[in-house]
Amino acid sequence: MITDVDTEFHPRDPEDRTWTETMFLPFVVPEEGIFGNVYVLARPNVGVATSSILVGQGFCPQPYDVDFTDPQVHLPCPTSFAKFSLENGLTVDAPTPGQYDLSYRNALGACSFDLAFRGLHDPFDPNDPEQNPLLATDRATGDTRHGDEWENGHYEVKGHITGTLELRGRRYTVDCYEGMDHSWGPRTETGTRSVAWMSVNFGPELAMHLAVLLDLRDGRVTYERLRFGFVVEHGEVTPLVDARITAEHTQMLAMNNHIVVTDARGRSWEFFGTAISSHPWYSFNPSHVSYQGVFRYHWGDKVGYGEAADIYGLDYLAERMSRHGRDRGGRA
Repeated sequence: MITDVDTEFHPRDPEDRTWTETMFLPFVVPEEGIFGNVYVLARPNVGVATSSILVGQGFCPQPYDVDFTDPQVHLPCPTSFAKFSLENGLTVDAPTPGQYDLSYRNALGACSFDLAFRGLHDPFDPNDPEQNPLLATDRATGDTRHGDEWENGHYEVKGHITGTLELRGRRYTVDCYEGMDHSWGPRTETGTRSVAWMSVNFGPELAMHLAVLLDLRDGRVTYERLRFGFVVEHGEVTPLVDARITAEHTQMLAMNNHIVVTDARGRSWEFFGTAISSHPWYSFNPSHVSYQGVFRYHWGDKVGYGEAADIYGLDYLAERMSRHGRDRGGRA
C-alpha cells in the first residue's frame, strides 16, 4: 500500500551502492504536437543524481531533431526526494503522490516550465497482489526482459497537469492529463530490458496505464504479455488482466497502434491511436533507449492523448540488430 511518505527516499541498506530512486513526469501540449519528459534518478548511497529534461515537437527520428534536451549527471544528490532543487535548475515539491509541483529554468535560457500535477486517484502499486492480480505469475517467469527497474518499490498515479512552458522563446499553455511514477530499490542497469509503457487518457472519465513485454524479431516489434496495468474511471481504480496491442513502426518509432484491454471485472475497452509526436530518448539512462511519443487516441467518438514508449536495453538491441548479434532472428 502506497502512502504519502512514499514520495520521500525509502529505508535502505546504506552499503548498497545500486540503490536508486526515480521520478518521472511526462507532459503534453497536444494541439502543438509537443511532448516533454521530466526525469530524476537519485543514488543517495553514492551521493549523486541524474536529471534528464527533454521537450520535442512533432516527429524527431534523430536526437538532433529534438527541440530541447538537457541531461545532467553527477549532480549532488538531494537530502529529500519529496522536496528538492537540483543544480540543473529543476525544483520539485511533492508532499503526496497525488501532488507534484515542478519548476525548471535552463541555465542558457532555452527552456523553462512551471507545472502542477494533481492526481485523480489513490496510487496504483504493481507490487501489491491486492492491486495487481498478475504479480505472482509475472515474477515467476524470471524473464530477463523485465530488468530490475520496477521489481522493487513503485507507484503510478494518473492526474491533471497544468502550467506553462517556454521553449526557445515561444510560450505554451500546458493543460493535459497524464501519469507520473516513482520507483525505488536496487538497480543494476543491465541492458537486457524490453518493455512497453503505455498511457491512454480521456480526462477524469477514463484513463489507462499498462506495461507490456516487447519482442523484436528481424526488426519487427511485437507486444507480448501484460506485466501490469490499471484503468481509472472517475477516480476508481481497477487492475487490468489482459492487453492485446498491435502497432506499425518507422525507424523503431511507433506510428499508430490498436489497443484492446480487459480488466479484472471482465470489462473490455478498445482504443485506436495515431502518433502526433515521437523521438528516441537516449539521455535518461546510458544503458537504455526509449522510443517514445504521444498518441491521439479514439475511444468511440471521444478523443484523448497518451504517452507510448518502447523501452529497450542497448544490449538487448545489439543482440538482435548488430552485426555481431547472436539472436538476429529474435529471442530464443
